[in-house]
Amino acid sequence: VALNNFIKGFVHISGIENFPVDADLKTKINLADIKSFYPLKGIDVSGNMDVDITTKGNYNPVQKMFPVTNATINVKDGSVKTSYYPAPINNIQVEAVITSTNGSMKDLQVKLKPVSLEFEGKPFIVTSDMSNFENITYNITSKGDLDIGKIYKVFAVKGYDINGSVKTDFVLQGSEADAVAGNYSKLNNKGTLQIEHIQFNSDLFPKPLFIQSGDFHFDNDKLMTDNLKVNYGNTDALLKGYFSNIIDYSLKDSAVLKGQLQLSSSFINADELMAFSSASLDSGHVQKTDTVKGSGVIMVPANLDMQFTANADKVLYNGLTLTACKADVSVKSETLTLKNTGFNIIDAPVVMDASYKSLSTDKASFNYHINAKKFDIKKAYNEIPLFKEMATSASSAEGTVSLDYTLGGMLDKNMYPILPSLKGSGTLSLQKVKIKGLKLFSAVSKATNKDSLDNPDLSKVDIKSKIANNILTIEKTKMRIFGFRPRFEGQVSLDGKLNLKGRIGLPPLGIFGIPFTVTGTQDNPEVHLRRGKQGEILQEKGYDDEDLKDSQLAVPDSIQKQN
Repeated sequence: VALNNFIKGFVHISGIENFPVDADLKTKINLADIKSFYPLKGIDVSGNMDVDITTKGNYNPVQKMFPVTNATINVKDGSVKTSYYPAPINNIQVEAVITSTNGSMKDLQVKLKPVSLEFEGKPFIVTSDMSNFENITYNITSKGDLDIGKIYKVFAVKGYDINGSVKTDFVLQGSEADAVAGNYSKLNNKGTLQIEHIQFNSDLFPKPLFIQSGDFHFDNDKLMTDNLKVNYGNTDALLKGYFSNIIDYSLKDSAVLKGQLQLSSSFINADELMAFSSASLDSGHVQKTDTVKGSGVIMVPANLDMQFTANADKVLYNGLTLTACKADVSVKSETLTLKNTGFNIIDAPVVMDASYKSLSTDKASFNYHINAKKFDIKKAYNEIPLFKEMATSASSAEGTVSLDYTLGGMLDKNMYPILPSLKGSGTLSLQKVKIKGLKLFSAVSKATNKDSLDNPDLSKVDIKSKIANNILTIEKTKMRIFGFRPRFEGQVSLDGKLNLKGRIGLPPLGIFGIPFTVTGTQDNPEVHLRRGKQGEILQEKGYDDEDLKDSQLAVPDSIQKQN
């Protein structure tokens, strides 16, 4: 047996920088004889394999280097059967030729002529001729059925469960340059691709992506679909549109998948997209689980350039429920941008533009401009955790307010704003608000002996402010309360400290008034009938983060104008 099988030659790799390799390797093996000199437990293989490889040089696709290579790989009448699945993969035929004569990606040529197999009576075949990997010229054909789930069970890799099938019947001929330049008459891409019940896993996402079904057809440089149904955890989506740059994306790590799609969904759970959040599998479906706090930010892939028109009946994000959501969405360079976004929250209409960029698995940067009309302040306090945290005084108010605000900064691993990083400005408009039990108003009322200032009714009051370095700076704000004309301005730190000053204009015209200052905290305000002093200015907390400076976040025009 040993005389009929041999492996001879050498392989020398001298480092990982530019991966220098020098090899001359020849093999001739009857695969069925492997068991006679190497133990194979639970697996039977057969067929003949011949390999002849000579290669010398450096491999670095970024620098467009590929070793000078002349390689042929042939497998004839191959078969693989394991103890994990009763049917073998048989009639495996491989004829591959890889050449590069001058050590560059431009000179690289890979030919598969063909690769074929048969599984459970269904044949599958792929032929391919690709050259010039700096500007790929390709000629690819594929026809047949593959039950990926059953093939995977042949090898039974522990810890994974993959199901699904692929049916192909297509021809792809052309070049990357013609596709990019729009020379579609020089392309010959045609045929169909059907997929069902495919599952994808990624280290960036805690749960698998399930493709229930998808019917595709090729049109010039585009892969078109009218019926791509996907699920991710409890999220469902139907996509229509096209993908482009498919060949380049499939063969190059640095290539970008492009596309334009219409996305519709009855429910999107954004919390499940957080990196490393918990998930469990049950017969190929994801069970509903609670989001793990501190699980990581939502990751945006770097190799996508996608445009979406999105419609979702309901979106769940960080404890918030948004309904009737519509948006123009782009995903590019690890940045998610939303324009013309509209949704309802706590029964109030909201219009928003936003940008979001994932910087690592536990940090992200964001910018947004939000315009919310006449929302119920009590509902907002009770149902929006972030509003409750940043507007603690709203617990003492009821009525309707509007908000027009621009805000940006960093998010931590809980997708929660890092308060010292926040910067923004805008206006909170009190439409008709009743304030009851707010310690600040009670303290001012008590200090000035003006009972009507306690529990006031406010309307048509615009409070303009800016946020930076953990400080909310309030511009001069005027009110009218039962003939009195109070005004105030100053600082409120995001951890609750106060530095406000103001004046209570006395009836009838407010010409005469009582000056006051407010220090202490929102829970324990200290009111003094005097003018404010410079020494009472609150200490800012700067946020010096290189990620924030270098993120180059793509901010929509509407946000830039607001800033």
